Amino acid sequence: MPQAAQHALEEAVLEAQAIERRQVADGTRSSRAHRHDRHRLDHLHRRIFLLLAPRIQHLTARYGLRDMEDDARQACAIAIHRAVQSYDRAKASFSTHVTWAMRGELQSLRHRVRLDQRDSAKAAGVHTVSLEGLSTGEGQAVYEIVDDASLERVEQAASDMTTRRALTRLMDRIDSPEHERGIVLEALFERESRQELPAKERERRRQIVRRTFRNCAKAAMSQ
Repeated sequence: MPQAAQHALEEAVLEAQAIERRQVADGTRSSRAHRHDRHRLDHLHRRIFLLLAPRIQHLTARYGLRDMEDDARQACAIAIHRAVQSYDRAKASFSTHVTWAMRGELQSLRHRVRLDQRDSAKAAGVHTVSLEGLSTGEGQAVYEIVDDASLERVEQAASDMTTRRALTRLMDRIDSPEHERGIVLEALFERESRQELPAKERERRRQIVRRTFRNCAKAAMSQ
């Protein structure tokens, strides 16, 4: 890296660290000052990323990840953010510090997506195959991964989340006790894991659920 670029990089990192320390130490500053610091910090991180762009491209090619440059850039962005937070100028230059951080993230990425790069995989003769490479040449893949139950699970999860939020808001309006809320939510969403209870306790819970639903219905009708 040229000397001028390295100097600009060090200045941007040190300023970013100073802003982060100021935000942590001074909680009494105005929201306007905090917004100004946040905008300045975002600008500094973009500048740091741009200054390191040639090194990111070099490391991406070195680790054989040119076919997934977006993932490699995200991994490097994570490494840069962590390096800015942990940098100590008394120990090394930032360019050296961040290079080791990016190498670690890219190596981790390569091991996740290139399983055959591991020593254990090489010994077992494992080879990674791209599904995009297994195509007919007409835009249609030879293999397709289908999860028939995924749509049902997603719809059920979305329904449960909506129901939970609506019920919680209604119970807030009727000022339901905390322990009764837990019983009602358990009855709705944790039927599979509900443990066996004595008959008297089951009846008590059933009455709580019925009363809560009745009160929630009244609260909903009053809206």
